[in-house]
Amino acid sequence: MRQISRIPGWCACGLVLFSLATGGALADVADDEAIKAAALDYAEGWLTGDEERMARALHPEALKRRVVTDLRTDVRSVQVLDADTLLKATREGVGVGGGPLSFRVAILDRHGDMAVVRVVSSLYVEYLQMVRWDERWIILSVLWGTIAAPGE
Repeated sequence: MRQISRIPGWCACGLVLFSLATGGALADVADDEAIKAAALDYAEGWLTGDEERMARALHPEALKRRVVTDLRTDVRSVQVLDADTLLKATREGVGVGGGPLSFRVAILDRHGDMAVVRVVSSLYVEYLQMVRWDERWIILSVLWGTIAAPGE
């Protein structure tokens, strides 16, 4: 009679958990890299006038917002730019030549198919709300402001 070797239940359970944990960690790293890549496509696309990179980073319904103050009237309002406006401005080179291409990208939070990312350049501080859409990470919303003084 042939004897069948069995793995103890606790060992098999441990192997499954280890497999899930390391697989999850690898997926986390891949997601983090994809999120950062999309954030850089957006930021670098703007400052280099690369419409293709900007388009790759944005959801078609993405909105970019900031609070502005009219210096004459001191009235505050929200400036809103949609994806088409951002792509047109990128194509026209509105952001080109605005400063050195150095960025700090930080993933502030990620849960499932959502992430919040902070991008700081020499000119802007931007908070990106990102989503996984059709198996890639893209920007759904941006809140941004300018940096008034170096180091701000």
